[in-house]
Amino acid sequence: MADKDQSAETTTGDAGSNATPPSPPPPPSEAPESPRIKTDIEKILKGIKLPERRGEVPKKPIQATPLTVPEVLSSPEMTKPAHEETSPVVALHTLKDDLQNVVKDQHLSVVRAVSMEQDKKALSPRVDESAGKIQRNKRIFGILFASGVLVVLGLAALLGVFLVMQGNRPSATPQYASLVFAEQTYTLPVNGVSPSDLKRQIALAENSGTGALGSITRLIPVVTSNPVDTNPQTRQGTAAEFLLSLGVHAPDGLLHALQGDVFFGIHTVDKNAPVIVMPITAYDHAFAGMLAWESTMDADLAPIFPAVSPFSTDANGIPQARLFTDLVMRNYDARALKDDAGNIVLYYSFPTPDLLVIGQSPYTFTEILSRLQSARRL
Repeated sequence: MADKDQSAETTTGDAGSNATPPSPPPPPSEAPESPRIKTDIEKILKGIKLPERRGEVPKKPIQATPLTVPEVLSSPEMTKPAHEETSPVVALHTLKDDLQNVVKDQHLSVVRAVSMEQDKKALSPRVDESAGKIQRNKRIFGILFASGVLVVLGLAALLGVFLVMQGNRPSATPQYASLVFAEQTYTLPVNGVSPSDLKRQIALAENSGTGALGSITRLIPVVTSNPVDTNPQTRQGTAAEFLLSLGVHAPDGLLHALQGDVFFGIHTVDKNAPVIVMPITAYDHAFAGMLAWESTMDADLAPIFPAVSPFSTDANGIPQARLFTDLVMRNYDARALKDDAGNIVLYYSFPTPDLLVIGQSPYTFTEILSRLQSARRL
């Protein structure tokens, strides 16, 4: 019997060494077990090594932890009893209240809510800066556009004025030499024009002069040679040709004493005053010729120069011939013709032995002397 038990134990031990566990023993019958059988079963179970079960993890019971309210959200208003009377004074709405509402409504954490608020604050200055920059750009564009329109309109107006002035003025000829500097220069054809028409044209140009105050506008008498030719030649007229074209009754001695070109200009002062500058070759002949011409000089040069009556009245009311008188102008000797009020209407002077100046305004004589000195003619 002992050999059978040992054999059964060996067989059971060999079976226990296999990889697959043996099937569990059948449940014991309701018959009472003997102590020997119970001992054998314990020995068999000790010899069997059951594999470890790694797939399952024992479940621990979850213990419920009490929900704690964060310190940020703990406020007297939230913990205030419902039956407590509310104060009529409303508390100040702060960032803390906003965070509580956000956390409560959107179910966000306090850290997330604070982060979103900081991002919003960081973004709002950029939005305001971009809007301000756009507004400034619009304002600058409007200013530049208005300035450009004004500049264009101003240039158009200046161009229109320039074209009108160019259309109304005679052709300028700066190629002719001049004894005296002049701000503006125009040509004045003299041949083929009657003396009365020529003097009328000069008087019209004198009355309609638009020069700046203190400026001199020069009118150059030009003579056209071969006017019937297809290619006529023009040149500047001499002093003698200019006087003869005006139909004056100057003595021959004066005309022979004149030399070269003549300067005829209109000086803009208190009024437009004519002035004539002529070079001479013989001072004695020129001075004698001027003295002989005094009796008809004013009538010959009218209406270029103001015309006055050839007679005046003395202190007793007796009529007498109006004569030139001697006077000193700018330390130069001169001869002048005055009207009844004592104003100079015509004068002439020899500032140098080779220059003769005929003018109306004493201011013009001062200006002519200054420009002659600048040109080193005095």
